[in-house]
Formats: sequence, C-alpha cells, structure tokens
Amino acid sequence: MLFVAATLCGCASSPRWTRQMFAFAMPSDLPATLSNTNLVALHRPSISPLFQSRSFTYRTAEDSYEQDPYAGFLIPPEQALEESIRAWMRASNAFGSVVEPGSGLIATLVAEVSINQIYGDFRKASQPVGTMELHFILYELSEGNPGHIVLDKVCARETPLARKTADALMAAWNTDLREIMEEMKSEYAKANQHK
Repeated sequence: MLFVAATLCGCASSPRWTRQMFAFAMPSDLPATLSNTNLVALHRPSISPLFQSRSFTYRTAEDSYEQDPYAGFLIPPEQALEESIRAWMRASNAFGSVVEPGSGLIATLVAEVSINQIYGDFRKASQPVGTMELHFILYELSEGNPGHIVLDKVCARETPLARKTADALMAAWNTDLREIMEEMKSEYAKANQHK
C-alpha cells in the first residue's frame, strides 16, 4: 500500500523519501474597497471524517481510498482551509470586515463551512484531478441570535493535475479553492442585490 501511494504522487522517483508538508495559498490581491458594512465571523470549518487526516487522501476506486504517508497538510486540513477561506473573504471585501477568532467585535454575519470532500481522484489514471467540495451557510446575527439565512450553497470543483505529484495536487486544490471563493463572492452579491 505504501508503494501505491508513493507511486500515485510520484514520490517513488525521489532519491530520498521524506515527508512533504503543504499549506493552502493565500490570495495575493490587496483587499478591494469595502462594499459591505457587515462584521463577519467565520466559524471553524467542520470536515467529513473521511478526510480529517493530515495525510493526503487519494481515491483509487469507487469505494477505495488510500492515504499518503509522504505528503500531507502542515496543520489539520480544516484549520488550513479556515485560514485560507478567511483570507479570501477578507481580500474580496464583498462580505464585510472579517474578524479574527476571539475578537471582541460582535459579528453581524456568520459563515459556517463544511468540508464534504477533499482528495486526489486517481480513478482515471490518465486523468487525475484534485477534488474539493465545500458547503457554505451564511446567516445574519442579531443580538447574538442566528437570524435570516442569506446563502446556503454547496460548491464543488475538480481541477486536472499537471502531473502525478503532491505539489501538483496541492496546486489543483488551490485552484479549486480560488474558484469556489470567486463563486461564493458572486452568489453572495446576487443574494444581496435586492436588500
């Protein structure tokens, strides 16, 4: 099994088998002009138990998964995605001012994220893809109580891998996340255009 996981991501060709650690990319764009006065809190994302491991997960058949002992996330994947999602929300400024965890500011909008899927899909050996599916629920907060649900959206992406390596899989996931966050920005704007 170790050989299969190493081969899938090209680790077998490496002269030294060392564990590679990865984190999600942060947006390079500077924050745009603030278009919303919300104070936004992002709750710690939940993640499917299937994908909680820091080791990269590969789907090799319809009901078969393997974990890579040589490639994984620097921190648990839900924490890694939390940091990046918060940065993307902040950079877009479409949602409002995004507060840090533990802030004394009282949020007016809450974002909850569930990580339904995050894996390298190797079921088609000649066409591997990085798969990500996130479920967002954004709701208003009034006097500390949940209020109107502004947006409830599941976003999924599959990005082809440039090659069968852990680096290429991480690059595909970064593309998935960027496209998902762009979709969320657009969907949130649509949901609020009649307010």
